[in-house]
Formats: sequence, structure tokens, C-alpha cells
Amino acid sequence: MVAYHLNVPHASGGLLGVGIFFTLSGYLITSILLRTYAKTGSMGFKNFWLHRARRLVPALLSVLLVVLVVSAIVNPSAFHERFSQALGAVFYVNNWVVIHQGVSYFARFGAGGPFDHLWSLSVEEQFYIVWPILLFGLLALTRGRLRRVAWITAGLASVSFAMLWIYSHPGFDNTRAYEGTDTRAGALLIGAILAMTWRPARLSRQVTLGARIFLNALAVLALGVIAQQIISTDQYSLSIYHSGLLWLSLATALLVALVMHPGSDANRVIGVAPLRWVGERSYGIYLWQLPITLAFPKTFLAGQAVIRDIVIIAVILGVSAISWTFLEDPIRRLGFRGGLAHLIDMGRHARKSNRSPIAVLGVAAVVVAVAIGGIALLSRHTTQVIAPTTTTTNPNVSTTTLPQQFATQTGCKVVAYDGDSTSEGLVSPDYLPNPADRIDAQLKALGVTTFYNEISGAQSINELWNNQPNAQMRTSALLRQGVRGCWIFALGTNDTADVAVGSHMGITARINAIMHLVNGQPTMWMTLKTLSGAATPYADPNMEAMNQDLIAACRLYPNMRVYNWRAEVQDNWYQTDDIHFTSAGYAQRSTRIAHALANAFPAHAASPPGCLVSSGIPG
Repeated sequence: MVAYHLNVPHASGGLLGVGIFFTLSGYLITSILLRTYAKTGSMGFKNFWLHRARRLVPALLSVLLVVLVVSAIVNPSAFHERFSQALGAVFYVNNWVVIHQGVSYFARFGAGGPFDHLWSLSVEEQFYIVWPILLFGLLALTRGRLRRVAWITAGLASVSFAMLWIYSHPGFDNTRAYEGTDTRAGALLIGAILAMTWRPARLSRQVTLGARIFLNALAVLALGVIAQQIISTDQYSLSIYHSGLLWLSLATALLVALVMHPGSDANRVIGVAPLRWVGERSYGIYLWQLPITLAFPKTFLAGQAVIRDIVIIAVILGVSAISWTFLEDPIRRLGFRGGLAHLIDMGRHARKSNRSPIAVLGVAAVVVAVAIGGIALLSRHTTQVIAPTTTTTNPNVSTTTLPQQFATQTGCKVVAYDGDSTSEGLVSPDYLPNPADRIDAQLKALGVTTFYNEISGAQSINELWNNQPNAQMRTSALLRQGVRGCWIFALGTNDTADVAVGSHMGITARINAIMHLVNGQPTMWMTLKTLSGAATPYADPNMEAMNQDLIAACRLYPNMRVYNWRAEVQDNWYQTDDIHFTSAGYAQRSTRIAHALANAFPAHAASPPGCLVSSGIPG
């Protein structure tokens, strides 16, 4: 998962790491419960839940506290959302809070929020609460017959995987399927089935050479299946939900069974010191990975991805080691009161021996908090830096010669602007502090009297994102309000990506849907360009394909013109994400869109023939 959040190449399937952990956790927890049941005839609910609280709660609270403090200082506007997510994490319902809020785990741009990964901890805790009770009930119902309980559990797992399939759909956002307790319980239950049916304690360490080779070959096969899933799967693939997570769970269960077999070499490999060290601190690594990763801005060691990732991983391991040594392990071994007393004793011994581990810990904590806060503050302002403007040459969408007139007024008095996140900077004081630079002012300077702003981040023509209306809905709503005038559609960046990840509605159908809605009113679209490589849904070749579809559609609609933004945009106007723009870029975009509209639909002349128009602004 760390590799996934760091965007390491060929690790896009790293989000499957949660599925591996679920199966392992289902096995370990069920094994503990069954051992207790065999000895006492009960599940020992009180002790079980108390031990889970000792292990999980202290480290979680420390992460929540640090992130909330930093958010309050650095980004107060996000504090309310962070606080509600933190409450969800404390009560272990974070996954359902996220689903209810419409927040997407698969954020279109950026790495999401610092609590996004805590959904899986909530699923785990819900399992820890419900499963002991359910397991006890099943054992009572079947009179302790584990095979019958295993078959019932297999049925429940099958229902869960079926729901995973049902809730998934083509497109970007499968958060409901990915984070639902009902849809992810299957992996936990497969681990539970293994605990019911596999008895490694009854097996001998002494096995024949042939048996050892067979066991090791199976372990390599299971590991290969897991590796293949991680390497070949991306976060948008429907195969994750249709069969991928099922195969991953089965391969993980097989690997766990072989690791637990005393005659397997996998048992000894897993037990080597470095892996044990990481395993002990894995919970802290899990908790801290995303807050620390997000704290580093993209500008940090830009162009040196390997060194950057090594630094981030080192910080994650360092903070996790501190958490384990001074917080998690003492409370795990000694309980809440005993762990606190242990820390107090350490302080007393430090004063007597002139050593100061507590002081060192305190300084380390302050340094980490300040560093995270400072880096996050830097990250928050990085995209607002106004870059110098230079002239570069960019490829055009060439089928028609661009008109070069430079109209000073438009005949459009009422303008509705519908755009995605590539237009948010046009109306943002953060990017354009001077109101005169923003798109509404630029349009009004050329004769527009009424401006409707329908800009919304992650918007597409067809898909819904975070429960927000799509472009068809927004356009229909304005038409129902009686809005009539000129329309600007700065859309398509997300639509091309939606199609690339499997949407059933093609680009031409999307364009036609909008054009049918505006029904002959003057309409200007914009061509697209990104600097993204071919490995992403936002790859520039996808944008070029939509540009050609726009030109083809333009020939069918006399009221439609296409502003060739692609021919004018300069590479140095882009942010480091290769999709959005700097302040300088948005200032140019605002001015050029306004003048392109004036050229497309001038005040005292007919609209020029052909489809493509330019802004007429040189450079």
C-alpha cells in the first residue's frame, strides 16, 4: 500500500494489500477465538476486545491528534471534514462516513486525504466486534462442529463477493464497492475458514524432500499469484471486483497455510529478523504512511523519484519505530495504566542517569509535527506560484485554418460556463487574486452582462462524482430556470478518462447529449491538452481523440464552434500534475477564452464559417 500511495511504477495494484491483510487478519483472529473456545467453552469477549483496544487505539489516537492539529494550523478550511472523518475513525465507522459523504478513495487528482486509508481499519474493527459474537452463535447452533461452521462461513463469503461484483461499475469511483464492510467481508471470512480447517500444530517438521519441494513450490505459486495481481492490476480495473479480490484472498490463504506449515521453508523465511521487525511495526507503518506521504509536496526532490520515495519511506519507518517503542509495545504488554507508568519510570531513570529518552521522544515528536506542518503548508501554496510566461510551440488540431480576427466585443449577453477542475482557477482568488483577471470579469469586459458559473471539480458530462450533478444535469437545470444565451463547455478531460477506464457512453454520444440540450443556442467548446503520458487515463492521446470528435460534431451543428485552446496553451502554464494550470496559465486561459467567444460570436458580424476559432492573442 505504501508503494501504491507513492505512485511507484508497476505498483498500481498495491491497493490490493488491504485484501491480503484482511485474509491474514481473519485467520489470526479466528485462530485466537477458537483456541479460547477450545479451552474455556467461551470466546472470552472481554479479554479479546480489551487486547484489541490496547493494540489498536493508542497509535490511532496519536495519528488523529497530530493530523488534526496540523490541519487546524495549516488548512483550517479542511478541519471540519478532517474532524468528522477522525470521529468516524475513533468509532470505527470511517468507511461508512466516507461512503455517506460521497468522498472518493480513488481521487481523480492528487493523493486524497490523510485519513483516506483508515476505512480498512474500520472494517477490521467491525469484524472484531461482530465476528466473535457470530462465531460463538454458529458454534452453539452446530454444537461445535467446525466443518459445518466453515460451510456456513463459506456461504457468507460467497454473498460478500457477489455483493462486491454487484456494487462495482465501469468508471473511476468504486468507493462503495471497495470500502463497504459487506463487500469486503469475504476476504476476512476466507481467512476465518482457513483457521477452522487448517491445523498446522498437528503437523510434523520432519517431512520428506519431495514433500518439502512440493510445499515450497506451492508457496512460490501463491506468492506469484499475489505478485501478478499487484503488478498487472490498476485501480480502475473491474477485474478487482469481479474476480481479482477473490483470487487474491485464496492465494493469500494458501500462502498463510504454507507459512504456518512447520515443514515448509516459507515458515523460516518469514521468520528472518528484518521481516519480523517490519511485522511488529506494520500497524504504525499503516497508520502513518498516508499522512506522511501527503505532507511532502510534489516539488520535493522533483525529478528524483527514487530518492524522494526512499526519504519518505525512511520517515515513515522512523516515526513508526518511535510509535512502537514508546507507545504501542508498552501498552500492548502492560496495559493502558502499565504503559503510562512505564513511560513515567523511563523519565525518572533518565533524570537519574542523565539520559533523556523521553526528551528525545518529545523533541522527535515536535520535529515530526513541525516538519509535517511546514511541508504541508508549502504543499498548499505550491500550485499558487505565478510562473513566468515564455513562448513555446505546441501541436495543433489541424483540419481548418484558424481565423485570426481579434473581436473586441461579443454578441453574447448571457453566458453559461460549464467546466471541470481545469477551470476552477478561472474563478479562484487563490490563483487569480485580482478580480479583473477572472473569467466573469473578462467576459463582461467584452460585452457579457450575465454570467452563470457551473464550474465543478471532477465534473464530466455523464458520470456522477461525489454525488455532484454532472454536466447534463447542470445544463438541464439552467434551461429549466429559463436561461437562454451562449454556452461555453470546457469539458472532456474527465470524460476521456471515464471512457478510457470503461464507461459505456462514448465521447460522440456525450457531445451530442449536450448539443441536443442547448438546442441551437450559440455554443463554444474547447479543445484539450494534457502533458500526461500514455500510462494514465488522462494521457494526451486520449485528449487528441476527443478533439477530433469535437470537430466532427461541429460539422453537424451550425450553432457550434470549437476554440482551439490546444494550439495556444504553453507547456510552462501547467502545474506539476500535467493537467491543471498555474496562476499565469489561468490568467492566460481566462483572457483567451473571453476573446475566443468574441471571435466565435462577435457583436456586429456573423459568426465566422468553419468550426475552429482562436483567441486572436499572439504568443
